Amino acid sequence: MPETRRFGLLSALLFLILFTSCSNPSFFRVYSGDTVGFVNSKGISVIPSVYQDAEDFSEGLALVVIDGKGGWIDRRGQLVIPADFPIAAKFLQGRAMAVAVEGGPAGYLDTRGNWAIEPQWLKAGDFSQGLAAVEDAEGAAYINRKGREAFRHEYDFSGPFSQGRALVVKDGKYGFINRKGGVAVAVDYRFSQPFTDGRALVVVDDKGGFINRRGKTVIPPVYDFVSSFKDRRALFVRDSLVGYLDTRGNEVIPPAYRWAGDFSEGLAPVEVENLVGFIDRKGEMVIDARFTYAEAFRNGRALVMDGEDISYIDRKGRVVWGAEL
Repeated sequence: MPETRRFGLLSALLFLILFTSCSNPSFFRVYSGDTVGFVNSKGISVIPSVYQDAEDFSEGLALVVIDGKGGWIDRRGQLVIPADFPIAAKFLQGRAMAVAVEGGPAGYLDTRGNWAIEPQWLKAGDFSQGLAAVEDAEGAAYINRKGREAFRHEYDFSGPFSQGRALVVKDGKYGFINRKGGVAVAVDYRFSQPFTDGRALVVVDDKGGFINRRGKTVIPPVYDFVSSFKDRRALFVRDSLVGYLDTRGNEVIPPAYRWAGDFSEGLAPVEVENLVGFIDRKGEMVIDARFTYAEAFRNGRALVMDGEDISYIDRKGRVVWGAEL
């Protein structure tokens, strides 16, 4: 199950100015030197770059790091929950995991900064579909948003729920449970990943395929490498070239790229002649390959690089912030 997270400066990136998106489409993180701030979709600063680190906005609040501890700001940049927590996470479903004392137990805050669930857990994960994986001295469990136990279990690992299923591991075998703790997919697979688009990647005899929520094989395990579905497309590799499957297993974009990324918002970055552009879900190039590096689109924007110059583009490939402005 997931462990509580510690803060750390992104030291490997401090020499760059990085741009990543927030959950709120109007706000985007900007890493500049050794501080972090936020800009809007036009690249205009809306929250000064004064924080040691920050997470994306989630449910109207963003986790920020001040003097090595976490607190939360609102979209006006006001610190609405003091930076008093040595360990913390972003808000999901109205709850944020936090540890008040170094080495102490984890609990969950509400969006006003009050303890919705008092600190008592050795490990605590994010809420998803109304449940969170936790662990105490007696073992592992899932709790609801009021802190009440939904059920206990004896798995070695338990992940967040996605599409009504949670990935679990026991003695090196992977499977899935339902929201009542019952086995939904037998814990027999060599490897698996969480459900997305109604499909879960599973590995059988070193080959990857996909099952549905009932555990039925819907795409046979025949791929040496395949990724989970994103935006109803799954990346696969054949003869060192990348293509994409649809959720029925059709190879809708034949393997043609030396490198490619996951789809997001209908577009995916791909490499053509050592430069990166973007294709749509039909495989048509919609943003010319002119970048040395590119990330997936989030909230209508994608981080790209041209050499050492970092920019942010819209879905038409126009620079909205960065080196060309």
